[in-house]
Amino acid sequence: MRGIIFILLLINAVIWGHPEDLERGDLLRPFERFLEGKATEYDLYLIKGVAEEIKEEPPEYIRLFARGLLAEKRGDYEGALDNYVRSIELKPDYNPSYFRFNALIRKVKNPETYREKLTLIVKERFSKPPPVIVENPDNKYVFLVEKMSQYLLVYRGKELEALYPVTTGKDWEDKWREGDRRTPEGIYYFTRFIPPERLSKIYGGIAVVLNYPNPVDRLLGKGGSGIWLHGSDTGDRNNIPFSTRGCVVAGNTDLREITKRISLSNTLIGIFKEIPSDMELDDVASFLKSWEESWEEKDLERYLSHYSRRFTWKRGGFKEWKRYKRRVILGKKRIDVEIRDLTLLAFRRGLSKEVEYYVAEFHQVYRSDSYSDRGLKRLYIIKENGKLKILREEFKREG
Repeated sequence: MRGIIFILLLINAVIWGHPEDLERGDLLRPFERFLEGKATEYDLYLIKGVAEEIKEEPPEYIRLFARGLLAEKRGDYEGALDNYVRSIELKPDYNPSYFRFNALIRKVKNPETYREKLTLIVKERFSKPPPVIVENPDNKYVFLVEKMSQYLLVYRGKELEALYPVTTGKDWEDKWREGDRRTPEGIYYFTRFIPPERLSKIYGGIAVVLNYPNPVDRLLGKGGSGIWLHGSDTGDRNNIPFSTRGCVVAGNTDLREITKRISLSNTLIGIFKEIPSDMELDDVASFLKSWEESWEEKDLERYLSHYSRRFTWKRGGFKEWKRYKRRVILGKKRIDVEIRDLTLLAFRRGLSKEVEYYVAEFHQVYRSDSYSDRGLKRLYIIKENGKLKILREEFKREG
């Protein structure tokens, strides 16, 4: 009987509803009218009939997200935010609810109420260090920025020390070219503070430059420049999500606390669309140990096997590196290399499940029979055909 009634209703819809949609077998338009708040009675019959064919029950966090979308379409922004927050409470890494939350937060009269709820969720979510922080000494800071939640996280060692609301690019996808109003995703470090007297007042008197594009960005052909962490002359700019031309903007008071923890060229900042809660990591520690041992043993071929053929350095590419290392390694009677205070961050792009690259940063002590030095070493480690390879290395000598 139920099936007969539905068929009669469907026939009625053809006669009195939108027959041209049904004649074309177009199920999309009734759903579009539903989302626009313009569904006819017969659109609703059709949608209900289609939904009855779905046997699986949706998870509650998706049900709440759907309710949020419908409330948003009706202009009930507070109702939408309530549903998005409840969805995030049930699934703290559910990407769509975060993005819709941040798209709406500026449209309600009491945004701080919702922001406080989200802050508590994010703080609990990241109380356990995410897998992107593979290694980090207890006394060293690393920063993580998550675009979907619009927060900057400060970790000391692997302990969450603080979190701050920030705002990122107007387009929330990854940066690829100049002027696309996107914040780049990747692992970077801070290169310099810009003196306040050289800043326009719109930057709030505080700005720190990131090393975008990094070596992996350049390999991918990503363009643009001038990505900063900075303040604003607007008091609540950090609470207006997705509102920059590509930089990361924090509140001025927060930024003063953040910058106290920055050591130029030695504080890494990872920027992610979504910080993953689980990742399949490679054994980078064993890779670094093999690299170190082959150097000490003067096993040139094994040493060079750790490098990508796309490796670049200040004097050229892999060919020049091989020629240089052949001369300096084989010319030594004894080599000793020591790695101390390793920081290792993993990066995945967008919502990919795969690690794209790692950045290893450590204090390197080098001794040989004819030369010694020590300083900060940074390795960009990519994956080629499933194997770890060094794309670039950077060294800043102490003293």
